[in-house]
Amino acid sequence: MQKPKLIAAGVVVAVAVAAGVWALVATGDEPDAGRPAASAGPTDPAGVLRAAAGRVDEQTYKLTLSSGGTSGGDGTVVLWDPGAKRGLETTSLKVPSGEVKIERLTTGPDVYVRVSAPDRRVPVWDGKTWWHVGAPGSPLTNKGLDNTRLAGTVSAATDVRQTGAREYAGTLDLRQSAGVLGEGVGGVLGDRAGAVPFTAAVDEQGRLVRYRIELASRESQVAQLDLTYSDFGLPVSADPPAADVVGEDPPANIPGV
Repeated sequence: MQKPKLIAAGVVVAVAVAAGVWALVATGDEPDAGRPAASAGPTDPAGVLRAAAGRVDEQTYKLTLSSGGTSGGDGTVVLWDPGAKRGLETTSLKVPSGEVKIERLTTGPDVYVRVSAPDRRVPVWDGKTWWHVGAPGSPLTNKGLDNTRLAGTVSAATDVRQTGAREYAGTLDLRQSAGVLGEGVGGVLGDRAGAVPFTAAVDEQGRLVRYRIELASRESQVAQLDLTYSDFGLPVSADPPAADVVGEDPPANIPGV
């Protein structure tokens, strides 16, 4: 069995991101008497993106994460309820014998991981056992990319410019984002962490919907971290697994341990 490649693995607690106010503007030529005029949302590119990242957490959503088409079919899908801090993340990793699937279930107070492998050389990757790996944000669950907080890295944007209709580009200073990016990506970035190129797009409701972070995978090569936010308001169900399929004290080869 190949060691799983570096791709997102870590649904943990979502945190609030500083959100701009997108106020309703009065429909008349003048505001009603006695009522102050509604304030407009941010118009500078950096402010627009910070507000857009905050709006992601206003509703449930689907996040699709890939590495820019360079991963041979690997990818992650997150269904997340930021208010209840509940959701399911599914990561698919292609290997020579088939596909490894890593499911990470966050129920609010607890996180469980189930791994399905195309063979049974690793018995604990049986696709049946949900391993209880701890609480969101605990040392056990805080090692990899925190996908539920990746939108918040937009707040570290600098030199932001508008490149099209609701499209933006700039650089990110990710030196203070180790808690979101995890140990692996931090090591990949190295000295580049202070000026990482990115592009982003916002929808008509002012929400972040596309976000690409350019990550150097090795010298002279570049990989992308592509995020797509969609299906805002979708129903998200994340109940604890049945007691008879839960394993405590997960072994070290369970992701997140």
